[in-house]
Amino acid sequence: MPKIAKSVSFYSKIYYNIRMNNFPNPWDPYKQGPWYFKWGTWSLLFVLGMWAFLCAHWNSEGVELVYGYRNMLLYTPNYLIHEMLGHNTIGRLGFMLCYNSCPGLGHWWIAAMGNGVETAVPLGLLIISLRMSGGRYLLPILWLWLGDTLYEAGIYCSDARAMKLPLTSSDMISSFKPGEVLGDWHHILEPLGLLNYDIIIGRMLVFIGLLCLVIALYSVYYYWTHMDDYLYGNRYNQYTEH
Repeated sequence: MPKIAKSVSFYSKIYYNIRMNNFPNPWDPYKQGPWYFKWGTWSLLFVLGMWAFLCAHWNSEGVELVYGYRNMLLYTPNYLIHEMLGHNTIGRLGFMLCYNSCPGLGHWWIAAMGNGVETAVPLGLLIISLRMSGGRYLLPILWLWLGDTLYEAGIYCSDARAMKLPLTSSDMISSFKPGEVLGDWHHILEPLGLLNYDIIIGRMLVFIGLLCLVIALYSVYYYWTHMDDYLYGNRYNQYTEH
């Protein structure tokens, strides 16, 4: 019985510290991420319900007004990062390094760096913002941006076998009609033996992107209604650390 009591006490302390957010987190030292939100039953049900609704209407015109080529504020930087920084810079550098030893890997690397770098840029900025004291003011925009890159990658991935989307070349001048050339995700998935799962992987990316959209929208409301918690909480931490 004493051993059982000790183990219960040990796990109860862990549960208490999790609930009170007492564990240090170097990735989010100011506790600004959604994992630190004061989630209640109704707020959690609202977010999950909103996510489920968007997932059920993932290809509707309303969603495409926020995500996709119709929103030029997001599509333009994504396209430039995808082609210029992804394919033409990091992709080609990796290709040159792999050309002599493993040219197949080099070709795969060029294809993967388009959506890879396109997603890595907002993800990196989001991580940096989490480590900043006032980073929460940027987080909704970065969650929206990250979600858009994942959503577009999911649409692109789902088209790996069907090839129904018109494509542009990495020179950003040439364009191809549907079915004329193989897309990036065909070159990414085929060597991995995952080409037949393109729709499943694509839908997963789309749904994760929509979850980021929900987090972006809800975080605007949460930061506004809990502004005092962050202001006084950060001041308290500054006084107690010295």
